[in-house]
Amino acid sequence: MSRVSRWKVLSIGSAAVLCTAISLNLALAQGKPAAKGKAVAPAEAPAKFKGRLPAYYKDIVDERQKAQIYSIQADYAAKIEALKEQLEKLTADRDAAVENVLTAAQKEKLKKAKEVAAAKKKKPDADKPEDAAPAE
Repeated sequence: MSRVSRWKVLSIGSAAVLCTAISLNLALAQGKPAAKGKAVAPAEAPAKFKGRLPAYYKDIVDERQKAQIYSIQADYAAKIEALKEQLEKLTADRDAAVENVLTAAQKEKLKKAKEVAAAKKKKPDADKPEDAAPAE
């Protein structure tokens, strides 16, 4: 296998692992059910990192390689989690700075607009006419 194709395989594998980790962390952070309908609360998360092979690796790698992959994933998991926390903090700081540009009256309008949007989102579909054709 050439260096380029190894790099492609590692890049694709890393991207798949990162997407899986992000999805799982988002589900945990929001308290939503994780994949396959299993509800996982943040308190129930395992203390030790449990690796998962990237797509299509199961039938390709041997046990030694699996162990190496899990070790690599564990090494990166803490770094990725720290960066996610940093990103959340920076996003919150940015949003606060943007909101601080507004006047007190504008902040009040913003608060009301958010409340209206939340109420619309929360409102059941009971207001829709029953005989209306579904959107295609």
